[in-house]
Amino acid sequence: MDLSFLRSLLENPGPFLSVYLDVSDHDRGVDAQARQGRWRDLREQLAADDDGAGTLDAVGAALSAPEDFGVPGVAAFGTHGRVPLVVKLPGVPGQGHAGWSHLPDLLPLLVQTPPRPPHLVVSANREGGQVLVMGGADSGQEQQVQGTGWPVHKVKSGGWSAERFQRSAEDAWEVNAKELAAAVVQAASGQRLEAVIVAGDVRARELLVSKLPDDLRRQVILVDRELPVDSDELAQATDEALQQLEDGNTRAQLETFRDQSGTGRAVEGLAETVAALRDGQVAELFIGGRYTDGDRNALELDWADRAAWVGPGLADVALAEADLRDRNVTDVAQDHVGAALVRAAVGTDARLFVVPPGGPAAGDTPLRDDIGALLRYAVPGA
Repeated sequence: MDLSFLRSLLENPGPFLSVYLDVSDHDRGVDAQARQGRWRDLREQLAADDDGAGTLDAVGAALSAPEDFGVPGVAAFGTHGRVPLVVKLPGVPGQGHAGWSHLPDLLPLLVQTPPRPPHLVVSANREGGQVLVMGGADSGQEQQVQGTGWPVHKVKSGGWSAERFQRSAEDAWEVNAKELAAAVVQAASGQRLEAVIVAGDVRARELLVSKLPDDLRRQVILVDRELPVDSDELAQATDEALQQLEDGNTRAQLETFRDQSGTGRAVEGLAETVAALRDGQVAELFIGGRYTDGDRNALELDWADRAAWVGPGLADVALAEADLRDRNVTDVAQDHVGAALVRAAVGTDARLFVVPPGGPAAGDTPLRDDIGALLRYAVPGA
């Protein structure tokens, strides 16, 4: 996954307040009053640990927005009276907690709610359809296409003119599919899309896909249901499709990682991976531990809560204070390895891959210490 969206958050000075809050129903409804009740209880504990009242107030305001979140969980990250990042969680936080730390606690967020790549969601019908852009600068932009082809309905009765009307309807579908395809091409222009999710009428889907250029056609994932682009059902189907795509990419990259073992382009183990991140050598970072009962929200990483030392630079990370002091880093602080590794990955433009439940391909041994990295170039002795 691309972590660049976190850079603006991590470039803020600490300390940070990281909150993973359960806002699920619990038979009371998901509303601002319920959220505030849970937040008040949490705020009392947090205020006792730190006097950052401005940040606590800002996080409280972010969690009491007028509109309902409509989701089971929320993650919020505040610092110095601001809340640079609030994320809706599709499930109750598997590691629900809140606390102050030098760095924001982002690893649970990336495991539970990985950012989805830019993609299009399309609902096709015989009159045209809808195109929704998700991710990128135009995220949330929706276009309704009302095709010019007519009539779109075939006649059910016989008669000398029935065949002509049926042909006219099919011609109209072709015209409308062509116009919808043009809207899809326009929405995709300038975007680095990972997928085009297409739902809707069966015949309309077929016609649309046939009229897309080859590069977009190869990115199509079909959803065999007639759903509008803004429906919860299509949002869930889209999320599942993108998760499967991400899991497939992760397993493919793991194969590349295994192929490069012993060539100097791959490292395994916590100490080796931390050192490679600190030196800016990591292109792709892999983490993969045990999932409790196969739950994606419950990844267990033995090393994530271990102590690490960090400096002011985003890539300043070490398991021993001396490793940073030896590099003339004088302003050092202590935090958890999980938070420090995420910051270092963001600071060095490394991509993160979370190994899905089921682990590597059959026959592969797990990653040593549940962590490894594919390097940008061969490093002697790696």
